[in-house]
Amino acid sequence: MRILFLIFLLWINPVFADSDIDAINKILNRSELSKGNYSLYIKNISKREKIFSYNEQKAFNPASVMKLVSTYAGLQLLGPQYQWKTEVLYKGNIKNKHLYGDLIIKGYGDPTLTYADFYEIIEKVQQKDIKYIHGNIIFDESFFGELKNQELIDDKKYRAYNVNPKSFVVNENTINFNFSISNEKINIQTFPEIPTLKVINHLKLTDQDCKEWKDTLGYEVETKSNLSEIRFNGSFDKACESKDINLSILSGNRLSKDLFEKIWKIHGGVIEGEFKNTYQNFTDTHKIYEHQSKPLSLVVRDINKYSQNLSARNLLLTILAENNGNPITENEAGRFTKESLMKEKLKLDSLEMDNGAGLSRNAKINAGDLGFLLEKAYSNVYMPEFISSLPNIGIDGTLKNRGKKLSVAKRAYLKTGSIQSVSAIAGYIFDKNNDVKVFVFMANDPKANESSKIQDDLIEWTYLN
Repeated sequence: MRILFLIFLLWINPVFADSDIDAINKILNRSELSKGNYSLYIKNISKREKIFSYNEQKAFNPASVMKLVSTYAGLQLLGPQYQWKTEVLYKGNIKNKHLYGDLIIKGYGDPTLTYADFYEIIEKVQQKDIKYIHGNIIFDESFFGELKNQELIDDKKYRAYNVNPKSFVVNENTINFNFSISNEKINIQTFPEIPTLKVINHLKLTDQDCKEWKDTLGYEVETKSNLSEIRFNGSFDKACESKDINLSILSGNRLSKDLFEKIWKIHGGVIEGEFKNTYQNFTDTHKIYEHQSKPLSLVVRDINKYSQNLSARNLLLTILAENNGNPITENEAGRFTKESLMKEKLKLDSLEMDNGAGLSRNAKINAGDLGFLLEKAYSNVYMPEFISSLPNIGIDGTLKNRGKKLSVAKRAYLKTGSIQSVSAIAGYIFDKNNDVKVFVFMANDPKANESSKIQDDLIEWTYLN
């Protein structure tokens, strides 16, 4: 009985090897992070051995690493085959290419709808023998309802990562601006081109370097009536050659309206009515066309590999909406997701989730709970979709240019997260002995954004030992 009791104590209190502790602490001691401001969790899930943990039960802000929770939940609760739809409906009658009534575009939260998709949708409608609309164009956003915009994570309100979620959104509500140099002059091109947008170029050409080129750009936006101006100032360097930035400078309603009007008229279409948005569901409508997104198994790759915030936020809201949640809010979606995953025996007591992207100062999770989720995901039926969605260090996504010279290059799939004073990285390391290890590191510290070298050293050590 005494032997059994000792075995039980060892099971609930894993003993870390002194050499491992010394090696890891040596790496950690090189950082300038305060001891209470970071956590580290490493477990060999092949051997079911915890290798190291520090502040495992203390909750930290994970920034974009929260997308691991969102995408795992999406695969579990919606399934990898899930596709968002966008419907085109009408009320009234169609006769001789004339619609005597309203055309309704109903969004179901598809965050991946591109300009090309929208063009195809409108083309399909016109192929149904509708050219003249004697009524209104109505964007139906009743699927999510009217959402309250969350506070922006920083003061860069036009950047793509700050776009708020909606039931119907085109091109992530952004316009692409391309900067190139020709004959010592800076050229600016937009895609898609918006007839009501004027671009004013006051950029100065410099000859230094291109490292922080986005920070050297300045832009001011002014809207008067139906015309918007974006005035670029600051500088653009010769070393940049050609660069792109996506900016959300028009409201979602305005961009959808301008794009629809432009595309509809390309083929000679005529609109007599107005553009309207509604959050009320329509009845007595007729369906003309339904567009479907690519499956969720592919969307989660974009979310995790390229840290797409709008897709992650819309995904979390979709989970709630598809389960008849009410009211639809990002806080409620986070609560519902937590409860749903905990019903599946996940330990997520520390989880605080107010949007699916981790783009929040209120988001929290501890390293132990996140590590347990990763371990659970590895034994799950959707493990291939989940792991392949993560950036492969030194190969692709947000880790394409990181760790190329390390031994662990190509052997780790990790999600990164970073906002001011927050840096995190978590995922899987396939070590040199072909064991699989779960790795979680989170830092909430004034020096957190300078901790990538320490993170890389810890990841490399985990691979080699």
